[in-house]
Amino acid sequence: MMSMSAASAALAAGAAPAFFAELVALLVIGALVAYVCHRLGLVPIVGFLLAGVVIGPSVLGLIDDRAQIDALAELGVILVLFTIGVEFSLERLARIKTLIFGGGGLQVGLTTVAVCALLMPLGVSWQIGVFTGFLVALSSTAIVLKLLGDNYEGSEETSRVALGLLIFQDLAIVLMVLLVPMLGGAAGDTTSVAMALLRAVLVIVAVLVVARRLLPPLLERVARTCSPELFLMSIVAICFGTAYLTSLAGVSLSLGAFLAGLMVSESRFSLHALTEVMPLQILFSAAFFISVGMLLDLGFVARNLLLVMAVVLGMTVLKIAIAALSVRLLGYGWPTAIASAFTLGQIGEFSFVLAKAGEAVALFPAGRGDIGSQTFIAAAVLSMMATPGMARLGNHLGAWLDRRRASASTDIVPAGSADASDDLHGHG
Repeated sequence: MMSMSAASAALAAGAAPAFFAELVALLVIGALVAYVCHRLGLVPIVGFLLAGVVIGPSVLGLIDDRAQIDALAELGVILVLFTIGVEFSLERLARIKTLIFGGGGLQVGLTTVAVCALLMPLGVSWQIGVFTGFLVALSSTAIVLKLLGDNYEGSEETSRVALGLLIFQDLAIVLMVLLVPMLGGAAGDTTSVAMALLRAVLVIVAVLVVARRLLPPLLERVARTCSPELFLMSIVAICFGTAYLTSLAGVSLSLGAFLAGLMVSESRFSLHALTEVMPLQILFSAAFFISVGMLLDLGFVARNLLLVMAVVLGMTVLKIAIAALSVRLLGYGWPTAIASAFTLGQIGEFSFVLAKAGEAVALFPAGRGDIGSQTFIAAAVLSMMATPGMARLGNHLGAWLDRRRASASTDIVPAGSADASDDLHGHG
């Protein structure tokens, strides 16, 4: 009681809460840097990442309590995935199931195998090689989906391909988290992993059944009240409630939020729900990008510039090559494969989650301890910052390939003929 009274007295006297100064610094500097980037023609994502670097410990050091910022960032990721689920639908998801499981499975599997094959000749164990491959295989769902929604220059097909691969990655993180303790030598066996996966699948199926049966009439009742406050609270409750319940079964919060969005998408009020939630999504997703920028230690980058740049280049080239090959193996044309691969060339936010899980069982990127962790973080943040430019480059390359192929077809292919594979897939 005394502490509550003291806090009330402090607020009455005009004293700000302890976290308020950090929150103000985050918002003000984030807005200023984002404005400068806007004037320079850069997307807001880069501005928020740079703002995180500025207020982080390596520059101004304005944020002491990272836990609060990380909590806001987690909310941002959840809301981003929720809004993407609302914009989607179960029918649209079913139409790209081959992309999700075929293309995504190839991309994650081949990337993991390639990284492991490159590290093992350097004396790295296969367990650490697989763990590092997991880290590299994941792309940033939050950044890519935000980019796809902000005046994206690429084709609808490129966006669909990128989304399909990202959804599989979000599914794969469930298995990766379960496998990390085993890779680190902790207790665990195949049976326990299989049971955990089965439990996760049952939860996903249950959520989808609810989406079909229960949620549409529930939202209908809420909408009939004509209360915007009640509607917003109900939508937010569905989002966070579903994410929490799925997390109890070992499914990631973000995947749970995406499933919640799919549930809402089945209602005729999905567009209204999206409009209501979008302002919250923008605010909290900005906190996520700022928190990622805060991880970058400019001092470490300066001292190990060649190493960091080599890792960034190596990871990016490897990811782009394997993603493009995976998409091409599904029958898509090279223009689409190249454009989508460049969009997915960065390291993902879930890689940081996986890296923390690895540290708990003494697993570090490339088995290099703290140096490996710092190098990976620096390379990941820099690759995220480069995403808008990489996506534009991929779109330009894809368009160039498309024009070149069209020109070659005009010069070589007799009039009236057509490429059978193009007619089948409709890929440019």
